[in-house]
Amino acid sequence: MPQTVRSATLQDIPSLIPLLLADAEERRVTDPILWNVAHDAAQQVEKALIYALSAEPQPFRQIWQVAQEAGRVVGVIHSMLLPVPPIYAGAKGDPGLILPDACVAPDAPEGTVDALVAACERALMAAGAQIILSSYVTGPAWQETFVRRGYDPLTLYLSRSPLDALDMPMAVRPAAQGDVAGIVRRSAEHRQILFGIDPFWAIHPDSDARFAAWMSRSLTLGDRDMLVMGSS
Repeated sequence: MPQTVRSATLQDIPSLIPLLLADAEERRVTDPILWNVAHDAAQQVEKALIYALSAEPQPFRQIWQVAQEAGRVVGVIHSMLLPVPPIYAGAKGDPGLILPDACVAPDAPEGTVDALVAACERALMAAGAQIILSSYVTGPAWQETFVRRGYDPLTLYLSRSPLDALDMPMAVRPAAQGDVAGIVRRSAEHRQILFGIDPFWAIHPDSDARFAAWMSRSLTLGDRDMLVMGSS
């Protein structure tokens, strides 16, 4: 039986919370350090959903959709229009991004995952996306669906190493303003590698100046550590 997929509403929040907590737990099992679940996760999820489904304006366009079967919510998918980083050309506008907080109930009918992804693609294209990307969604059903629908690996955007188990090499030190020029040079090499992998990463002509300005600002922010190796 075809799934009914529709936009989520505030009234769906009680049904969405257990689904999103189940998604969080599935990720926690795969990596308990990276995906450590907050003690008040249910309250945080509820707060985030209320904001996402009611606040105007928002810093970016996000879309929440649910799969419904016999009046019951059996799945959820979350997507957004992804602002193009200023170091890239973005000739095709903001791409659509399917986010990792997607989940279906264990007893959801067969085809629910595919129905959610298809509806999500339609919603993103209707919002203006010419390119659709997906973050890694946990679970073989999701991965098989993305492969079947023609998604190809694009880049490893985030990775983690167990830094808590390692001694920091003595050559690694906090970045300073004098390091920005060198950081920009390394970034330029990285951008060329990405562009060689896929033309999605087309480089903005002012990328070096834009990246230098962002690195200088990042040095003043207290929510991150910037580390470098070698002389400035």
